[in-house]
Amino acid sequence: MTAEVSVKLNVQEVGVILSALQLLETGDELVINREYGSATALYSRMEDLFSVLDHDNLEMVAEPYIEPSF
Repeated sequence: MTAEVSVKLNVQEVGVILSALQLLETGDELVINREYGSATALYSRMEDLFSVLDHDNLEMVAEPYIEPSF
């Protein structure tokens, strides 16, 4: 059984993961730390990846059938 996989993520997807990690409540973070490892360490690794990605195409492009809420 494989313990590690590689997943290609674009800059927006990495940003979503970073945002979700920032919004973790203390209780949730403690559960994650206990079950899977440090959420803070994961955030740090993802932030390092995010810093080297091309941020030029971060423009929001809504699907034509979805009304933007912003």
